[in-house]
Amino acid sequence: MNKIYDDEFFNKEQKDRYLQNLSEATKKAYGRVLKRVSIMEKKLDKDLYDFNLQEISQFLYLLKSTKVSSLQQAGSIINNYIGWAIEQDLRKDNINPLNAVTSFEWYSQFVDDSRQTLFTEEDIENVVEGCLNFQDKAVVQSLFEGIMGRENSELLSMKMEHITETDEIDKYKIKLFNESRNGQEIREITITGYLYNILRIANKEDKYIKNNGNLVPSTKVTHNNLIDNDYIIRSAVNSSIKQGVEEPASIYLVTMRLSKIAEWHNLPLLTIVNVRNSGMLKMAKDLYVERGKLEEEEYSIVCDHYNIKKDKNGLYHYGSMKSEFLNVPTIKKVYNL
Repeated sequence: MNKIYDDEFFNKEQKDRYLQNLSEATKKAYGRVLKRVSIMEKKLDKDLYDFNLQEISQFLYLLKSTKVSSLQQAGSIINNYIGWAIEQDLRKDNINPLNAVTSFEWYSQFVDDSRQTLFTEEDIENVVEGCLNFQDKAVVQSLFEGIMGRENSELLSMKMEHITETDEIDKYKIKLFNESRNGQEIREITITGYLYNILRIANKEDKYIKNNGNLVPSTKVTHNNLIDNDYIIRSAVNSSIKQGVEEPASIYLVTMRLSKIAEWHNLPLLTIVNVRNSGMLKMAKDLYVERGKLEEEEYSIVCDHYNIKKDKNGLYHYGSMKSEFLNVPTIKKVYNL
């Protein structure tokens, strides 16, 4: 959410009364929303607890949030605050306008679509094709196809010797090594022939073209030499992000390269998580089109491929993802189905 508020409460006495019995963590989260709305309260000269649904809607829109979950959280806080005010006989009527509007669809209307966080397969392909270095292409396409790991460890530990052919046309298997908090975890996933060829060429690259070729005429050195080892993703020899000859590159290399790629393509929200999420949405879309449904079985397939955490009962933690983006309405919206 963007910063659209003063760092003070409107009607501070009542806000302090409301917050006083909450835990410190809850008080901080609730206080942040109550401060955000203060500009509107001053403009309307009334407390949030007397807002009608139209005024609440206007506030949610002004937040310019890119996530439905953030809007739902803000709505929940407003709902609780108005409910408290009704109990305290502060609101002019005893009707809480948010009691009847709790759906994903209602909150999704306030999402700021001008700041793209989900990218279609075609969007990603355009980014990949726009990169001159196959090292850069490999980062984007690998994330999109499910290769990430804690601190990018799956991505950084890739070697060509980990890739094998399959019986399926244009499909390959890659063995991945994730340095989790519980030690190294090894898994294997299927990747496309498109990614395989990118990795194959990236592995052979020995030079990295500076700034994707966007150089001023006076530039004397147009490229950097890459470290020579068996890892596919490698740093430049003279990079400030150091890499040992027999070691995988630093976790910061992926972040740095992707931020540059985002800058070149004018896509500020082309981040590691957003590219991964976009890949998950694409796989969910394919399953939905093929099967006509997106239920627990399909979610499990997507979560398994993208290595989403499981709970103690062995079930995947995808509830927040489902609420945020991994759902049929979002698939239809992003892919125009």
